[in-house]
Amino acid sequence: MTRHSRFLLITVSAFAIAVTSACGSDDSPTTIAPTSGFLTVGLTDAPVDDAAEVIIVVTGIELPRGPNDTINIDFDAPRSVNLLEFRDGKSFNLLDGNPLLPGEYQWLRLKIRAQENLQDGSRIRLRDGRQFPLFIPSGAESGLKLNRPFTVAQGSTTRLMIDFDLRKSLVIPPGQGGNWILRPTLRLVDQLQTGSLTGAVDVSGLATLVETTPSTCKAGVYIFKGENTLPDDMDGDPTDGVDPIIYAPLTPTTTGGIANFRMSYLEAGRYTAAFTCDFGVDIDPTRSEFNPLAVPPTGTPPVMRFTRRLFNISAGTQTSLTFP
Repeated sequence: MTRHSRFLLITVSAFAIAVTSACGSDDSPTTIAPTSGFLTVGLTDAPVDDAAEVIIVVTGIELPRGPNDTINIDFDAPRSVNLLEFRDGKSFNLLDGNPLLPGEYQWLRLKIRAQENLQDGSRIRLRDGRQFPLFIPSGAESGLKLNRPFTVAQGSTTRLMIDFDLRKSLVIPPGQGGNWILRPTLRLVDQLQTGSLTGAVDVSGLATLVETTPSTCKAGVYIFKGENTLPDDMDGDPTDGVDPIIYAPLTPTTTGGIANFRMSYLEAGRYTAAFTCDFGVDIDPTRSEFNPLAVPPTGTPPVMRFTRRLFNISAGTQTSLTFP
């Protein structure tokens, strides 16, 4: 199964007007001070091969302002979202206009219903009709936590973006019966500080550069923060190199033809784009993960072969890249 990146849109708006509080046990308003803001949370995604539905059941959001000051927004009823219905810029609002106090926030947690053997909680349904519950091994109460501080300033708007990588977040462990594990890989960015990348890749030219043929090239693109980064696959192992921020397969319309791609929500800065014909290493979980620091035997190619290109992202702009 190929599982690509997911995006959850978090919009936090602060206004210096009289509003209602987001502190409490549900999403019903209660009166608070006039220096408050509003919180809007939406979800959007990218496709997953072999899956008909990937449903995440969200019961609320936790926002800690300090050791003894936490804002909890608990929904009156759980909100089930099929991520596959929201892609290509479409989004689903978990919250819309909920008030929120301005200030410094330590992290954000999505409260997720994800217990073992729970058929109406978070779940995945495959195209062949089989359905499996998703559960979080550390306990459903832990939810999905993003350890990055952010600020909601009075009279301004803060928009945050969560990158939800389902490809590494969904695990089919042995001995777990009919349950799949949800072990999320998440990234939190400030949307106002991000831009996007669009690209067109000549797969025949890529195959030539990595010394293979267009017919056997399983093309993919990996994006790394910084210049001249040593490319690694998405393996979750920090000891053998830096994992990509975002990555995706490249699918040309014809064998060896042009493959177009788009990468959204990249923070401003310098990046390395790495292109490969060995994307199958990341697609097939039964294959060995790639170690860019390993020295392959003489006369044999590495498990993954990359060719790189540097580019720059500016906030609020779109960067275009043609390769080779």
